[in-house]
Amino acid sequence: MIEIRCFRNADPPRLADVWRAADLGPAAVQPMTAALLEAAVFSKPYFDREGLIVAADADRVVGFAHAAFGPTRDRSAVDTQVGSTLLVATVPHPQQDEAGDRLLRACEDYLRRRGARTILGGGSSDLRSFYLGLYGGSDLPGILDSSVAMRRIFERAGYLAGDRIAVLRRTLHGFRPPVNRLQLAIRRNTVLRAIDEPARRTWWEAATTTGVALRRYELLNQADELLGAASYWDMQPLAGSWGVVAAGLLDVEIVGSRRRQGFAHHLVAESLHDLAGEGVSLVETHAPVSNKAAISLFTKLGFEIAEHGTVFRRP
Repeated sequence: MIEIRCFRNADPPRLADVWRAADLGPAAVQPMTAALLEAAVFSKPYFDREGLIVAADADRVVGFAHAAFGPTRDRSAVDTQVGSTLLVATVPHPQQDEAGDRLLRACEDYLRRRGARTILGGGSSDLRSFYLGLYGGSDLPGILDSSVAMRRIFERAGYLAGDRIAVLRRTLHGFRPPVNRLQLAIRRNTVLRAIDEPARRTWWEAATTTGVALRRYELLNQADELLGAASYWDMQPLAGSWGVVAAGLLDVEIVGSRRRQGFAHHLVAESLHDLAGEGVSLVETHAPVSNKAAISLFTKLGFEIAEHGTVFRRP
C-alpha cells in the first residue's frame, strides 16, 4: 500500500534512486546523486521539508514531488501567494499512476495551507526556487514535452496548459557577431565588461544561483553608465552528460530608456563571441513563446528552438 508522507532526513539517497529510475526525459541530469540534490535543493535557505512529498511502499520510496514558491516583487523574500509543484517523479510500479496522482494532490494541499491562491505545475524563470541545473536545461521550463509521464500526471488532475516556454540553443563553433552599421556604431561607443562570480543583486538571485558558476556581462557607455547586462552560468554537470561545454543564458536586461536601440542584440552577440573564445561550444536559453521580441532576438542570432515546456495552471 502506498504511503504519502513528507521528507525525512534519511531520504536523499532514496530520492536520488527514484530520479535515476523515473522517466524524466533527456533534460534531467543523470546519474543523480544525493550530493547534487543537497546542493540544488536541501541547502536552500527556504527549503521546507513539508513541501517535499514522498511516496513509499513499505521501506521502498517509489516517488516524490516538490512544491515551492517564488519571490516577492522586490525579490527580498518568498511570496506564498503563488505556488507550484515543480516536478513529480515516480518509478515503474503497479500503482505508479496512483502514486503520482496522490503526490500531486498532497503538494496542492501543502501550497493551500501555506496561503497559495494560484497553483501552478512546473517551474520557470520566476519560479526557479529549486532544481536549477538538475532539470530543464538553462532554466526551469515548466514541464517539458519530453517528460511525457510527468505531463500526464498534471493532465489527469485537470491542469490547464498555461505559458509555453521555448528552449533555444545555439552552437558557437565559428560564431562571429553580426556586422551592420548600427552594431558598428554601438561597438565604437560602448564597452563590454565580463565579471566572474559577480555580487548577487538580490536575495533571491543569491539564493537560487549560489553554487553555480555565474558570469555577468555588462554593457556600458563612454560615461561608464550601465546600458544593460546579461547573466550566464556554467551548465555543469548537466551539460557534461550531453558531451559538450555549455553555458546557460539566464537573463538579458536593458535599462528602460535604452530599450529598442539595438543594445540587447549587441550585448548578447558580443558575449557569445567572448564565450566561444573561452571554449564554450553551446549556449542555451529559454523564452516564453508569447515574448515575441525575445524569440526574434534569439532567432536572429542563430538560436534554434530545440523543445518546448508548459507551465500548467490549476483551474
